[in-house]
Amino acid sequence: MSLVREAKKLQAKRQEVGKLKRKSAREFQIEQSLLQKSSSGLASVERKIESAKEQLSDVSDVLTQRLAQQESIQRLVVAAEEKLQREKDAKEQAEQEIEFAESGEEKDNAKTRLASIIDGIDEIYSEIKQRNKMAKKVNVAIEEFSKSKSKISTKIQKKVHEKPELQKLIKKTKKASVRLAKRMASKTKQEASTKEHFKKVKEKLQELKAKRRKAAAKRAAQKRKSNPKRKSSKKAKRKSNPKRKSSKKAKR
Repeated sequence: MSLVREAKKLQAKRQEVGKLKRKSAREFQIEQSLLQKSSSGLASVERKIESAKEQLSDVSDVLTQRLAQQESIQRLVVAAEEKLQREKDAKEQAEQEIEFAESGEEKDNAKTRLASIIDGIDEIYSEIKQRNKMAKKVNVAIEEFSKSKSKISTKIQKKVHEKPELQKLIKKTKKASVRLAKRMASKTKQEASTKEHFKKVKEKLQELKAKRRKAAAKRAAQKRKSNPKRKSSKKAKRKSNPKRKSSKKAKR
């Protein structure tokens, strides 16, 4: 293979290697960008999960308090209803005592006790009414917090399911980045080797051209040296010719 053909082949190879290197670099940048986005996305998902867990903890605490409050109200209502029943029994007994009182004093005492019992019953009714009203508010709050807890739990589950996909993508992107980085390093090394080889061939080619120019110059110089001798021999012939002419004239 001539040096010129080898130089052309190396030049084409260097261009091809450079093209592949640039392609690998672009692919590497794409993978790096994807890796960055995936890592950022995973970090965002983890932050959202932690934030949602904190919200869930707060909601769960409040819900626990409301449930405890609901249970307490229910106990108070039950206790009030039991007390109400006892007071109703006492009222009935007082009414019977009034009806069957043997003296005015017994009847007055029974009436006084009955009035007190009626006042107590009214207070118990008011207490039960207030407790039931409070229970309704607590029940509404429990329903709202239960919905909120369910919504947050669903959100957490959704984000948790996103993590494996992102982790898988990150793992895949890292492998691709490593592979492309190795390919880039290989192409860079190959490019440098081809460039060095091309440089050497080019130097040899320049040396060969210089030798050829030198040889051509030498041949030209030799040719110039031989030309004066021919010219001098021609001049000598020209000088001899006039004498012959003069001799011919003398004979005439």
